[in-house]
Amino acid sequence: MRIPPISGRTSPFSNICVSALLLAWLLPGCAPEAPQGDTASSPSAATAGDGGAGANASKGDAGANKGDSGAASGAAASVTIDDGTLNGSVVGETRQFLGIPYAKPPLGDLRWKPAQPVAKWTSPRAATAFGKRCAQIASTTLMNAASEDEDCLYLNVWAPAKAASLPVMLWIHGGGNVNGSASEPVPYVNKGLFYDGTSLSTQGVVVVTFNYRLGVFGFFDHAGLAEEGGNQGLLDQVAALEWVKKNIAKFGGDPKNVTIFGESAGSLDVCYHLASARSRGLFHKAISQSGGCTTLLQTKALAQTAADGLATKLECTGSADEVLSCLRDKSVSELLNVASTGYSADLDGVFLTEQPRTLFDSGDIAKVPYIAGSNSDEGTIFVPAEVPDQEAYTAALSATFGADRVAIIEAQYPASNYPDGKPTPFRAALARVVGDSRLVCSTFDSAIRAATAGNPVYAYNFDIAAAVGNLGATHGAELTSVFGTSTMFNDDTKAASLLMQRYWTRFAKTGNPNGGDDLEWPEFSADSNVRVNFALKEATIVTDFRAKECAFWRLGYDRMFPAK
Repeated sequence: MRIPPISGRTSPFSNICVSALLLAWLLPGCAPEAPQGDTASSPSAATAGDGGAGANASKGDAGANKGDSGAASGAAASVTIDDGTLNGSVVGETRQFLGIPYAKPPLGDLRWKPAQPVAKWTSPRAATAFGKRCAQIASTTLMNAASEDEDCLYLNVWAPAKAASLPVMLWIHGGGNVNGSASEPVPYVNKGLFYDGTSLSTQGVVVVTFNYRLGVFGFFDHAGLAEEGGNQGLLDQVAALEWVKKNIAKFGGDPKNVTIFGESAGSLDVCYHLASARSRGLFHKAISQSGGCTTLLQTKALAQTAADGLATKLECTGSADEVLSCLRDKSVSELLNVASTGYSADLDGVFLTEQPRTLFDSGDIAKVPYIAGSNSDEGTIFVPAEVPDQEAYTAALSATFGADRVAIIEAQYPASNYPDGKPTPFRAALARVVGDSRLVCSTFDSAIRAATAGNPVYAYNFDIAAAVGNLGATHGAELTSVFGTSTMFNDDTKAASLLMQRYWTRFAKTGNPNGGDDLEWPEFSADSNVRVNFALKEATIVTDFRAKECAFWRLGYDRMFPAK
């Protein structure tokens, strides 16, 4: 029988061609891809964003669904920053300010330019509704709607009512750098927001979320953009950090104590900020949830080849400036309709001047405390619903890796290792291959290199199953635990969520997640592969998590780079 290539090969969660995170000797010659829509083919693609682990549902809903209308509690809040006065709202004990512009709308000639300073306003500005979502195609996996808005550079702030010099946590959303926003509903539940900062802020921090340019609008490296580079979305993130540095004290936050944290593509971006000199000094701690950046990053030449291909498809010719002018005249829909491959972060020479691995290994990274971790069953969301037998497993591996590479993968991941795998051992094996190679082991690789560079590192594994399907602790399953936004609660998952929030916010406060009566979280190092395992009944310490599997994939990551 024939099984189609792995669902999610161009998944909105990673925006990285499988080969960019797998063995060069397993997957030669595949350029990074960005998804066109969503390639998930089965009910198993139900995201685990509501993965059964959340916090107080009433809090999650109060700060979420009321976000667009503003004041859940009917009270108002006002803050004056350099750009003007903002009128927000009060939700319980939390002040929230939504839809704050942090940069000028990147329209017309500003398309593909770095974020520009926002125009000041003279009358008080309502800050009770989220800003528009950045241009993107729809994703059925994430249940994200399409958007054709380029006027989307807005951020949101949640702060305790009496905040003063509190730590700041700035969230970078996932979605493969091609989908998502700061205002997404919890998928498949559509109650509350994924990234509502209300619950986290009650732990004594100021939470900031924001939108950044995506896909062809945010990761477009053209020859005519030599000074700007091709990582506009990452420069948007820098602009958001600069806004925080300039303004967050007015909301009760400490600009000298900022933690960046993100999941999936957001996790990858956090890792990029560790490596980029452009971000240096703007944050002081970092958390990567499922995604490292020390595998091979696509080159500028490869990214510019994709840009040239887009120009050809849209019949834009002439000099570099003429081509850019022509492309800037195209509508959002015209660009989204043809921009299907190659639009992800690249070695642009501006935001990233060298391979992140090189910068990590030379120690030329931000010297900040770092949490890095992943989930037990990262791959289940990316694979077909049905992999019934050995023939199907082999066919799926062959379709993705090539027939001549199947044997060494099957030797590392025999289906017999997963006798209790659901719905079959063969699907469980395939999901483990995908999850380890893309996410678990790439995150592990970056954690090792950060620790070797001298950064304090704390590692974790999230092992709480999603509440839907046979997903287990799939990709994104930890999100509602971190934000406390699940509406599918029981005593155990609520306790796990509150535990994670305590760890995350203590880390934001001090650079060390430990404190109180919670389990002592040991520091990770290249010589001491220890991590916290978040499970339903209790957290535990595990050692040498997936050590054999990650040794296998890390050897492949090494072989992607030229021999020294």
